[in-house]
Amino acid sequence: MPHKTSKRHRLLAGLAILIIVIVIGTGFALSGLADFDLEGRTTRLVEFDDHGNRLSGTLILPDGAAADTAPIVLLIHGDGPQDRFSNDGYLPLINSLLDGGIGVYSWDKAGVGDSTGNWLDQSMNDRANEAMAAFAALRNLDGNENRKIGFLGFSQAGWVIPDIANRLPDAAFHILIGAAVNWQRQGTYYMRTRLEALGTRPDEIAMRIETAHNMDDRIFGPDSTYQDYLAIPHDQEVMAQDRYEFVKRNIGSDATGSLATIKSPLLALWGEDDLNVDPAHNAAIYRKLALPNNPLNRVITLPDATHGLLRAGLFNYQLADQMPDIVKLAFIAMGRHAYAPGAMDHIITWIRQVTQTPSPAQ
Repeated sequence: MPHKTSKRHRLLAGLAILIIVIVIGTGFALSGLADFDLEGRTTRLVEFDDHGNRLSGTLILPDGAAADTAPIVLLIHGDGPQDRFSNDGYLPLINSLLDGGIGVYSWDKAGVGDSTGNWLDQSMNDRANEAMAAFAALRNLDGNENRKIGFLGFSQAGWVIPDIANRLPDAAFHILIGAAVNWQRQGTYYMRTRLEALGTRPDEIAMRIETAHNMDDRIFGPDSTYQDYLAIPHDQEVMAQDRYEFVKRNIGSDATGSLATIKSPLLALWGEDDLNVDPAHNAAIYRKLALPNNPLNRVITLPDATHGLLRAGLFNYQLADQMPDIVKLAFIAMGRHAYAPGAMDHIITWIRQVTQTPSPAQ
């Protein structure tokens, strides 16, 4: 994640303050705060078992009569120890979907919140198996036998959802936001953008990337151990052993083979200003391999949008905890308006189209 210069921080803080003043003045602040509240929504605790873990999540359905027939989106987290609402960061997205007549189910990752286990013990295939178990749990609820249920995932879900799509023909649709394709290439892009933001010279960036590639072969090879990793010099924080094992287990992940054989409807979106994965390169892969497989498929790159499809002018950080407090406050004040223009409309309209769900206004 790039460290921003003090000038950049001052600019963003000024913009954030200006936006907060504007949204308060126009009444958007109240709607923004409401986007972080599920009070009055129809919610249900849904738990399921997978490989000895007990996973706990919440199903939220739209208001009114739409609740009985609404399609349901299962949220697939990206990297990190995320709870069901991603520390409430998902709530504007969830409320947007609910207002669009679409239900949402999300669960705490293994070992997070009320779920048992440890998500760092998982491979990408394990994550796909867990998501399929969540799908089965929803399908088995009374009244859900014929309901349209699909998946929406972020970033690391780029290695999870293509696997699911090839093994679960009953899923109605698949949506990916900021999807990664190749683990090592994604890591290189992430490192390059971080170093560029620090003002590192291009020749030094090239040297450090080559060194990192050589080091990956040495410390994450099949015969490498955590002790081998600890023995090398470190210029960043040392990984805990479970994180090291997670990386070693998944470093060879690549979705290209799965993308070519997906038949069910697929929507893939990237922000043009993504700092975590290469949006142009990955979108080109999806257009070549997945777009021709179904006439409903869409591949979209949104201008002025971040890795998570937020407005890049305010919210473009590789990690959420890099945001200054004033920018976090702007996100809370803006709610769903923090997303890049058109982002939510693309998702909601497409889900309605593929599931043949009428607008709640109809």
